[in-house]
Amino acid sequence: MRRLNTNNVMHRCGPLLLGMFLCVGAWSAEATPNDSIVVDGQHLRVIADVRIDTSAWQVTSAEKDWWFGVGWDIQASPLSSSGTHISTLDLFSNRPALRVERQQVMRNGGGRLGLFAEHSQPWAFSSEEVSENAKGWIWGGEGQGSASIQQFTLTPDSLAFERDTTVAPLSPGHAVRVGVSWEGNPMGGWRPRVAVSGFAWRPFGWSLRAPGDPASWMVTDASETFQREAMWRARMRLDFGLVLDLGESYPSSRSAAQFRVDAFWLPGSIGGLCLSLVMSPTRR
Repeated sequence: MRRLNTNNVMHRCGPLLLGMFLCVGAWSAEATPNDSIVVDGQHLRVIADVRIDTSAWQVTSAEKDWWFGVGWDIQASPLSSSGTHISTLDLFSNRPALRVERQQVMRNGGGRLGLFAEHSQPWAFSSEEVSENAKGWIWGGEGQGSASIQQFTLTPDSLAFERDTTVAPLSPGHAVRVGVSWEGNPMGGWRPRVAVSGFAWRPFGWSLRAPGDPASWMVTDASETFQREAMWRARMRLDFGLVLDLGESYPSSRSAAQFRVDAFWLPGSIGGLCLSLVMSPTRR
């Protein structure tokens, strides 16, 4: 009888046994999931439905915010048709203004303090384009914008002087206004707002004179019908109004959009109402 060589048997059967162990292990792993328990010989699989609130990881600055938006100034009343003079600073252009603002939370719950700059397009008067036959200026008609002011002319003719009116030489200019603002804590959904600002750059204001006595028209020169005003006239502006947050991005967070209603007054000039819509890219 030949003696069985165990080394040869293990050498030949080793790979076969290893393969069997791997198959059994894979079957056991599939048959018995990791997220399961065994009760009375039965496998019960546990399924977890996990929902993650990503708003908890949103990074926002509760202290400082940038705001960008547009605003429209609405004149409180039409230009007066009485008086002897009218200022070009009292004529609104009805064009939207562009605003950028930086806000910061004040200490001890004192509201928010802001710095802002605004670009607008008021009317600019061109004295070089005044007719040499101008005898005065007429305002208070039904026209809008520059058409509400007209220059009255007396043109020489072969038979008699001809009276006529033409549109005033007004065109959109450029102005930059800077200032500070304050927003209080909400009261019934609205926040009180106060702002003080001044024009760092704007077109000069001109005082336009109404036509005088017809007996003086013949000797009135066109340059006598208008005069440049002082540089500081109507340069400051005061705003008092309310701010409304438009919706919430998530609970306990300021909105990324605001609607503002302000009553404003330019000392030495006129006042009106301003409607603004601003948005913040730093507040989501």
